[in-house]
Amino acid sequence: MAEPKLTAWEKFQIVRLEVRGARRSIANIQDQPDIDRGIARIKERARKRTNGK
Repeated sequence: MAEPKLTAWEKFQIVRLEVRGARRSIANIQDQPDIDRGIARIKERARKRTNGK
């Protein structure tokens, strides 16, 4: 499935989550399912918006 078209705000939100994950990684926290779920949730919202559902 193709990646949805993200707005600038959605891209910013993903970057914010990735920075949070990087900080946790520096603190040696390797398992971060909440970061993955957050990114998936943003992409799913964008997919719904582009498909009109």
